[in-house]
This record gives sequence, C-alpha cells and structure tokens, in this order.
Amino acid sequence: MTLEITGDNEMAVVMMPKRMDAENAPVLEEDLKALMRWNSPIVIMDFSATDYIASAGLRVLLVTTRNLMKGGTKTALISLSPQVLRVFDMAGFTQIFSIHATKEEALKKLQSSG
Repeated sequence: MTLEITGDNEMAVVMMPKRMDAENAPVLEEDLKALMRWNSPIVIMDFSATDYIASAGLRVLLVTTRNLMKGGTKTALISLSPQVLRVFDMAGFTQIFSIHATKEEALKKLQSSG
C-alpha cells in the first residue's frame, strides 16, 4: 500500500486507505512518515475512502499527528463517514483531532488558528 499524497510547500493532502487496521498499520505508519519530509505547514488527511478503522489505525494517526505537530505542522481530518466518526467519538479522539466535513472548512479553521 502506498498512500497518495498530493500538494505543495503550503499544504499536503493525504488520501487515507479504505481500511486502517492491525494488518496494514505498520505500512501505513511508514507511508505517513513521508509527511515529515514534505515540510508543509498544513496536512489534511482525507478519509472519504475509509470505511473501517481499528485501534491500530487510531494509534498510527495519533503518533503521526503528534510528530507532525512537534515540527510545527497543523493537521486536520476530513470527510469521515458516520461509522468512522463513531469510532473516533467512542475513543475520545474527536477531542484530540481537528475534524471537518470538507477541505475548505479545514483550511479555513487551520489558517485562522495562528
């Protein structure tokens, strides 16, 4: 699995995989480490194709986001399906992550948070 990462030096957008579980978590974590080399001030993770996330996927997101934030990168998650959002909510991750419906909404929030 190779994640599709697009963007420029202003923003990177990551298309998250269909499933995020223990089976693909190690590869997902390695793929997401590429974001550290982008040096984009904003990273948006697009979950529009994701229909399942397990605790291993949540852990990868938490580690990745923490590392990006240490480097000064602002992050947001967008387009979570109701079932994926429910998992985030049950895990208490809706309080940790910046979650938005659209890329535009996420950009507006991230750019206004100085």
